[in-house]
Amino acid sequence: MVNAVLENGRQGIADDSIALSTDTIKVALLDLNTADNAVKAITGATNATPIVITATSHGFANGDLVFIDGVGGNLAANGFWKIANQTVNTFELTNPVSGANAVGSAAYTSGGYAVCYGPSTACDNFDDFDACLVGTAQTLGSKTFTAGVFDAADPTFATVSGATVEAYLVYKDTGTASTSRVIAICTGKQIVTADATLTAGTTLVVEPVLAGIPNGTVLTFSSGQTATVNAVVNAGDRAITVLSTTISSGARALAPITAFGLPVTPNGGNIVITFDNGANKIFKL
Repeated sequence: MVNAVLENGRQGIADDSIALSTDTIKVALLDLNTADNAVKAITGATNATPIVITATSHGFANGDLVFIDGVGGNLAANGFWKIANQTVNTFELTNPVSGANAVGSAAYTSGGYAVCYGPSTACDNFDDFDACLVGTAQTLGSKTFTAGVFDAADPTFATVSGATVEAYLVYKDTGTASTSRVIAICTGKQIVTADATLTAGTTLVVEPVLAGIPNGTVLTFSSGQTATVNAVVNAGDRAITVLSTTISSGARALAPITAFGLPVTPNGGNIVITFDNGANKIFKL
């Protein structure tokens, strides 16, 4: 799922430099259309194999995991990838599991942002994200971390105004942005992976879906193929009913999570984050 622990956050939990139960852990609302060290505007996505992303002076490294969303036209670029063959202003998209190149689905038209998930230092601390902050970060209370699952009380952000919120970020607050380790980012999106090849069929076998997907969602896969969801998808489903299509085994697509609530545009009122009550809570290692 793209609601994921960042690579440097995972390392911090592993080496005990982040103690989820006892450290001050905060959550921040993010506008991902505002650039910072870990968040870059996309200005191009080639309709080719592999897809090559243009993001001026991105600062990301080969091997970094990157979340891409908001790309118009070439919708296959939207997803969760591993970076390869980076230059100062470009990088290629590869499947982080298989290493396969992403395949373009159409000409790029406009928009998009890239969010680095690490492990490079482009996204290790809050100062790599704080330009994206909307409202005031909130301290999480009633924290628990059991069997690799982190949970806390639902936070309220009071009288929020500003840009549209596309994500929230969980981080350890030291009082200094440059030493406050980022832990996880949640976007309301998930990755759907085809578990078998579908040829001109209507039942797409997938790896277990982590959350619901709305009926009518068009999934654009890393293979450049598309599938239109033709019935509500529920968490844990291993098969998705789609309009007749062909999808290659191992292809991955970005999908919205049903009723997640993001993106949201502040109107001056309160914003309450209601964390998942299922098995994964805020996040699961």
